[in-house]
Amino acid sequence: MPSVVRPRPEDLSRCLDWPSEVVETALGPVEYAVRGDGPPLLSIHGGPGGFDQGLLLGEPFRVNGFRVIAPSRPGYLRTPLASGPSPEEQADLLAALLDALGIERAAVLGASAGGPAAYLLAARHPGRAAALLAVDAVSRTYTLNVSPLEQKLFVTTAGLRLMLFLTEHFPKTALTGLLQTESTLDPEALKRRVAEVLDDPLKRTFFVQMVHSFADRFAERKPGVMNDLERFAALGDLALSSVACPALILHGDHDNDVPPDHAAYAAGQIPGARLVLIEQASHLGFWLAKKADSVRETAIRWLQGAFGPL
Repeated sequence: MPSVVRPRPEDLSRCLDWPSEVVETALGPVEYAVRGDGPPLLSIHGGPGGFDQGLLLGEPFRVNGFRVIAPSRPGYLRTPLASGPSPEEQADLLAALLDALGIERAAVLGASAGGPAAYLLAARHPGRAAALLAVDAVSRTYTLNVSPLEQKLFVTTAGLRLMLFLTEHFPKTALTGLLQTESTLDPEALKRRVAEVLDDPLKRTFFVQMVHSFADRFAERKPGVMNDLERFAALGDLALSSVACPALILHGDHDNDVPPDHAAYAAGQIPGARLVLIEQASHLGFWLAKKADSVRETAIRWLQGAFGPL
């Protein structure tokens, strides 16, 4: 079995500059980008985000033989909110995107706020999802677990510009603040994690590029963010018992943004789902945890095995 390839920092940096296009689907226009060759992997971004974040999240899979297809969800960048404001409509829109691209089945990766659309694509269109990989994904009612001041930092143009400035010029300060918000790590563990990330070129680059995927062109992402927050506050528990494809659910055990009970709920609803809690991991643990390389290798090996013939 060939070894799993670790992305290079320069691979991540290219994701945010990759060109996108808009395709007319049966349910409305969708912006998307494609990177790589091989079996298709639909990579569904969180919030704030867009196709660029989807490429970033999918990069470990691209360098290991997958073709990453990264759409912007409705309200983000060039996909209008009218193309599908509800999670159910977004799931249907993703199926329509696969139709427009001539793809019968694809593996599906849903991260964070991309979780409801990914989960419901597999539930509502079972023939289209070859495998489902959920990473710190929302699966039930969700509200921001931050102070009013922190909310201004994450969902306003001025706040995100400040975060980006700190990330580029004072990365230790920016990363410490982010991990304090999105994890329940104790102060000593958090301090160690910050040092580990800043000492690892790949983890450091992911952190910087992820902040860019929040902050760059935020005015074009904000309608999607605000729609997500409104819809997720009234989400309830997603109906997932009809998901028929193999499912792997990965979640940081110290995620303070999307609590681990979202993963436990989804794993309990999806027949045969495998749940992996990432040890000492924040909301971005798939990338930034101490054992992130090992976790990503597990996900890549699983996806290669679960994908099956397309």
